[in-house]
Amino acid sequence: MKLFGKHCAGMLAILAFPGMVICADITLPPPQTKGGQGIFTLLKSRHSSTPADFPLKNISAQELSSLLWAATGQNRSPRGWTIPLAMNTASYNKIYVLDDSGVYWYYWKQNRLIRISDKNIKNGISPQNIVGKSPVVLVFVSGSNIKKEYVYTTTGAMTQNIYLAAESLGIGGRFVMTMNEKAIRERLKLKTDEYPLNLMLIGKK
Repeated sequence: MKLFGKHCAGMLAILAFPGMVICADITLPPPQTKGGQGIFTLLKSRHSSTPADFPLKNISAQELSSLLWAATGQNRSPRGWTIPLAMNTASYNKIYVLDDSGVYWYYWKQNRLIRISDKNIKNGISPQNIVGKSPVVLVFVSGSNIKKEYVYTTTGAMTQNIYLAAESLGIGGRFVMTMNEKAIRERLKLKTDEYPLNLMLIGKK
C-alpha cells in the first residue's frame, strides 16, 4: 500500500481513497492531464447525478487529484489556469475535501491535502440526505476579501470543469446549493469574511 504523505501523525489508521493511507497531510499523485474524450462529446454527455441513482463507490487518489486539478490547475505553468483568473494570482476560492475519514483543505500549489479534522462532518451540512452518503464532498469556499462577483464566477467555472473531468473519468457528480451555512462555518473553522459557495458530490459506480 503506497503512502502519499511524508509524515503520519500517530498510528496508521483510516483508509479514505483506495490505495491511500490517511495521515496528517496527503500528497496526491500527479493529475491526469492528457487523453479522455473530446470536449464536445463531454458537453453532450455531461450531467448531474440524481439522489436516487447517485454512485456511492469511492474514487481513487489519482482520480481525486485529476478532478481537483481540473478545478484549480495551472495549465500553462507558471502562467495560465484551467479557470478564469487574473494571470499568475492565487485562486479566488478554496476547496475543502470531506470524506468518512475527515476534512482536508486542498493546497493547489503542492497538489496536497492539508488535514483539518479527523471527523466525518458530511451529515448535517445540507438538508439533502445524499450529501451525507456521498463518498466525497467538495466544499467551495470564498477566499478572504474577494469580491462576490469574482468568487461566484470562479466557483461556476470550477464546478463545470469538475463535471467535464468527472464525465471523462466515468465519475458521477452533483452540484448542491442547499447548505447549512452555520454548520459549515463551524466545522471548517472559516474566517468571518469567508463563506461557503456550494457543494460538489463525487462518487463512482
